[in-house]
Amino acid sequence: MNKTKKLVTAALFASLIAVCTAFIKIPTGINAGYVHFGDALIYLASTMLPLPYAVTAAAIGGAFADIMAGATLWAPATAIIKALNVLPFILNKKIAPVLSGVITVAGYFLAEAMLFSTESALLSLPFSLVQAVGSAIIYYIFSTFLKHRRV
Repeated sequence: MNKTKKLVTAALFASLIAVCTAFIKIPTGINAGYVHFGDALIYLASTMLPLPYAVTAAAIGGAFADIMAGATLWAPATAIIKALNVLPFILNKKIAPVLSGVITVAGYFLAEAMLFSTESALLSLPFSLVQAVGSAIIYYIFSTFLKHRRV
């Protein structure tokens, strides 16, 4: 595939990740958190794009989602966590969403504990688990239809 197609596809994924995270969400009512569909798109980008493009799309899309949603404080942590979400897809695409979910849960637990408190992070933990499981389910559904698509 040519470089331009990869770059355009990564930009499209970054945009979709940002919009589906910031605006298509279900509020949890705890710590201003919400469940969203952006992580499932990160997983799809991870299967369709080469590593550096997927990492970039995930980090930029996630960070911009926080900025657009008014949670700028979270943007640096999100960029790191979302970039790390891509890495399990190098190993095994079947279990990668599970490993990526573990990265999400652990990453946001640590970030929230550092930004606020351990108690706050513990309160948010169940919703992080719901986010991880929901994203994996959505990814498995979408990936069934997009099997073997690679840019």
